[in-house]
Amino acid sequence: MDQQNNTLEPHVLMFPIPFQGPVNCFLKLAELLCLSGIHVTFLNTEHIHGPLLRHTQFLSRFSRYPNFKFETILDGVEHETPVSGDRFVEVMAAVDAVTKPLLREMMISGRLSWKSYRPVTVMIPDALFSFAVDIAIEASIPVICFETISPCCLWTSYLNLPTRIEAGDVPFEGVPFFFLNKQDWIMSQKEF
Repeated sequence: MDQQNNTLEPHVLMFPIPFQGPVNCFLKLAELLCLSGIHVTFLNTEHIHGPLLRHTQFLSRFSRYPNFKFETILDGVEHETPVSGDRFVEVMAAVDAVTKPLLREMMISGRLSWKSYRPVTVMIPDALFSFAVDIAIEASIPVICFETISPCCLWTSYLNLPTRIEAGDVPFEGVPFFFLNKQDWIMSQKEF
């Protein structure tokens, strides 16, 4: 067998969480990869793909890249009404229950597996999709987790917020806060 048949062209599978901000970040990265000549499959859940079709120009934007394609996957989210960030946990639970086995099938024996015409050679899931890492390892595919959160949000929400709560700076007087009170936050952190 000659060397040419043993070498696969790079093919990246990108899989963002189904919310507008992360999808936008992934689309920008996908475009950069396409400009580099890398084949990109952008996997959207049906929850976010419909609004993208209706409210953006992404199809015309990516039509100039022959090395780019969209795929959709079931997500277990009801599509009659838009889902906002306040239902984040519900959406992620639905994706974990419904999408995880479907993605596994796609990557192990389906249309994106080594058995396909153009197998995926690298997976770039959202960092919140830990199940995608397990699937990539099972499929023997390198995986690079992509975190779409901004540095500002990382600092305020994850790294500094517990300190601000303990100091009494948060929640602000008279402003609703997503935790019931300081004790609830502290108790929830002890469970980790």
